[in-house]
Amino acid sequence: MGWEPLPGDRSTIRPVGSSLNRLRRTMGLARSDTLELIESNWAQIIGARLAPLCALHSLRDGVLVISVSDPAVAENLKWSATDLVGAINAVCGGAEVNSVEVRTVARRGE
Repeated sequence: MGWEPLPGDRSTIRPVGSSLNRLRRTMGLARSDTLELIESNWAQIIGARLAPLCALHSLRDGVLVISVSDPAVAENLKWSATDLVGAINAVCGGAEVNSVEVRTVARRGE
């Protein structure tokens, strides 16, 4: 198999960004920087008192999964899910999150 040069017509070569966006939409993944952006602004989004009690688990198909160890915190997050989605999307600059799923996990030693 011989070596062939790139085609002279570069219009057939797509930028990497468009391929990544298509892959992201197909697999239901968020922008690569979205979860990092949410984590870096977590205390601002959710409040300084709740931030240490919650852990971001994942973001897929517009569903942000949050893990908590306290059932009262889980209930609070469920009641304020609409406001939370709005705050997250405001920080991200787009509609990256559609809903919030809260999972209660057992504390260590329980």
